[in-house]
Amino acid sequence: MRIGDEGFTATRAIVVNTGTDPAVPSIPGLAGTPFWTNREAVAAETRPESLIVLGGGAIGLELAQAFARFGATVNVVEVADRILPLEEPEASQVLTDALTTEGLTLHTGATAQEVSHDNAGFTVRIPDGELTAERVLVATGRTTDLAGLGLASLGLDTDRRFVEPDEHMRIGDRVYAIGDITGKGAFTHVSMYQAAIAARHILGDDGPGAEYHAVPRVTFTDPEVGAVGLTEVQAHEQGIDVHTATTEVPGSARGWIHRAGNEEVIKLVQDAGRGVLVGATSVGPHGGEVLSALAVAVHAEVPVDRLKQMIYAYPTFHRAIEDALSRLT
Repeated sequence: MRIGDEGFTATRAIVVNTGTDPAVPSIPGLAGTPFWTNREAVAAETRPESLIVLGGGAIGLELAQAFARFGATVNVVEVADRILPLEEPEASQVLTDALTTEGLTLHTGATAQEVSHDNAGFTVRIPDGELTAERVLVATGRTTDLAGLGLASLGLDTDRRFVEPDEHMRIGDRVYAIGDITGKGAFTHVSMYQAAIAARHILGDDGPGAEYHAVPRVTFTDPEVGAVGLTEVQAHEQGIDVHTATTEVPGSARGWIHRAGNEEVIKLVQDAGRGVLVGATSVGPHGGEVLSALAVAVHAEVPVDRLKQMIYAYPTFHRAIEDALSRLT
């Protein structure tokens, strides 16, 4: 790649991987105040005495729990009727119980109607009243600026939220796109996966194209919430004949070792017609690690009957998978 007076010129290819920016909602009074996004929150050198988090998704909850454990009083405001609204409701419930036990206050089904700021801090008006705090953290999603990247010059529709690369990540002649702007999940591991595919194609090497039926994702709270593939609702929306099974363990198989955040849930979503898993959720002290076994099953479309014949080590967190499999009929 050369850099000239007119910008970048590709000698072999250009790969666009700009990521996304925090989405800031148009709440009256919010603009112009010194609110935080995740960028300011992770750069903070001291914790606030109190914090209001707008958004009960992964980023908002991870930071909310972290600041609460540092000693801040934390309120979370989520417009949906539960936190982690894109994940399974069973996962939301386990995390709700864990966070409220730790002292966080969760306001679900609540819209931030107005924000004000003065020397005393922030005031956020919600339907049930007003919340006050030293800081406000906005964690209400991510946004892209395809027009600002100049992608219209490639004939792409920049009014869309994401670009649509082909299976080799191409969006134009010698131009590739990877990462958040492809809309396949705002995760570092998706960007790395796509980067390897793009690099192979640019160099003329053979290799498979991108597949997204088994994208893993983890919310790094305590307990962790890991998930792969489709949720039950998403599977129904795709017209799949679904069987589900859930194992809920108040104290996991290793509760005598791991005490904090010890609740464990495994939920399996099976395509009943094909007899394979199309989605799974793993909640627990090491939910993201237990997820690896489920990710392999979803990615490789291992028959459920074959999974039931495995030997699952005891006592381990992943042994709850065996119990959930036994509940699939």
